[in-house]
Amino acid sequence: MENDEDIKKLTDLLIDNDIDEYTIETALSIICNTFSFVSGAVYETDDIRFFYKKETYSRGLDLPNRVSYIISNIHGKADQSIHFIVRDTYEPSTEFNILDVFHTENLIIVPLTNTESQGFLVFTCDNESRELNSYQKRNLFIMTGLISRYIITRIGENKVKLMQVTYESIMDSTGIDIYVNDFYTHDILYVNKSMAIPYGGKEVFEGRKCWEVLFPGQTGPCDFCPQKYIIDENEKPSSVYTWDYQRAFDGAWFRVFSSAFYWIDGRLAHVVSSANITDNKQKEELIQYMANYDELTSLPNHRKLLKDGERIIEYIEEHEKMFLLFFDIDGFKAINDTYGHDEGDNFLIELSQFFKGIPMLKDCVYRKGGDEFVAIIHGKGITKMNVTNLSRFIHSRFQKTWILNKATVKCDVSIGVACYGEDAVTMKELLYISDMAMYQAKKKGPGNICYGIDIV
Repeated sequence: MENDEDIKKLTDLLIDNDIDEYTIETALSIICNTFSFVSGAVYETDDIRFFYKKETYSRGLDLPNRVSYIISNIHGKADQSIHFIVRDTYEPSTEFNILDVFHTENLIIVPLTNTESQGFLVFTCDNESRELNSYQKRNLFIMTGLISRYIITRIGENKVKLMQVTYESIMDSTGIDIYVNDFYTHDILYVNKSMAIPYGGKEVFEGRKCWEVLFPGQTGPCDFCPQKYIIDENEKPSSVYTWDYQRAFDGAWFRVFSSAFYWIDGRLAHVVSSANITDNKQKEELIQYMANYDELTSLPNHRKLLKDGERIIEYIEEHEKMFLLFFDIDGFKAINDTYGHDEGDNFLIELSQFFKGIPMLKDCVYRKGGDEFVAIIHGKGITKMNVTNLSRFIHSRFQKTWILNKATVKCDVSIGVACYGEDAVTMKELLYISDMAMYQAKKKGPGNICYGIDIV
C-alpha cells in the first residue's frame, strides 16, 4: 500500500512541527509525487481581491503568483471538498476561465476551509494522472486534509496578526493620543504611536509606570489623577472624566478623557485618551483677549476692570486698602481736532506705555474708553499718601510735552479717587464715586486730584 506509506510520511512531517515554508513545500512534494501531479501550490487571500501564492512545488509548470478572488465563487459553491476541473467537462463562465489562468487542461482545487474562503490548494496534472480511482481519491482526501489543517493554523495566526496590525493602525491613525495603565500599579500596558513619539517612542514606555515617563523625577501617582472619578463605590468602572491639560515641555493643550475598563487579562485598567486642542485653546485665548483688552493700547478694558475689581473686593483682607483712580485727559479733544484722530490714537498709546511703566500701575491700569483710564491700587501698606504722591508724579509728567509721530502736544490730566470701605463697598459704586471725584477735580482746573470724601 504505497499510498498509505505516503500518508504516514506526510503525517510524521506535519505533526508537532512548526508551521514554516519548508515543511509546507515538502508536504506539497509528497502529495505531487504520490499522485504524479505536475505541480502543487498553496494560495491564501488578502481578504480583499486576490489569492496570493505562498508555497509551491513544481516539476515544470510555473503557477501564477496571484489569482482573482472570484475563484472562490467556483469552489465555494460546490458540495465536494475536492474539485476536479478538466477541459472536456468544464464549461468556462463568461467571468473567469480558471484553466486558462493556470495554463493547464486539468486542475484540482481543495478549499482550505469549509466555510469562509481563506485559501486553497491547487494541483495540476497531465492527462495520465488526472484520472484517480476511488482508493486514490480517498487517500488524496486524507492527505490534503492533513496539510489543510496544518495551513489553517497559520491562516488563523495570520488573521490574528492582521487584526493586531489593523488595530494598531487604527489606534495610530485616529489623531488621538492613547495610553493604558494598570489601575492600581500604574504600570503602562499600552501606548499608541502618536502618544509615544513626543516622549521618544513606544520603547520608552515599556515596563514603566505612567508618571515615570510623563513626569520624569516624580516618585508616585499624580495628585490630579482622576481615577477616583471613574469608578464607583464598588471599584467598578463608572463614568468618563474629562479635563484639560497643558504639557509642560512644549505648552501643547489636550482635552483628556479618562475611564476605567477591564484589560484582556481581567485586571482593572485606566485608559487615557487625549486630543490636541492647542489651536482651539489659542483661539479661545484670542477671543478672551479681544473681549478683555483694548485693541489700541493693549490695556485691559472696562469689562476686565469690573471683573478684576469684583474679584479683589471678594478676597480683600481686613487690613488691606483699595483705591480706584479715575484719569481723564484735559485737552485731548484739541489734539484730535488739531492733528487728527491718528495722532490722538498715538497719544493714547504713548500714555498707556507711560502708565504701564510706573511700578504702582504696571499691572493694574485699564482703559475705560475714549481718553478715560482707571487704575486699581490695593494691598497692605497702601495709604492715601501713596496715592497723592503717585498723582504728583503723573501730573509732573504732564507738565512736559508728548512727542508723537507728526506733532508735539501738551495737555493735562484730572484724577478722581475712591477708597473701598470709606466711599463705597462695590465695584460699580467705587467707579461711580471716582468718576464724580474726577469731575470735581476738573472743575478746579486742569491737573487736579479729588478724593471721594471731598466731593461736594
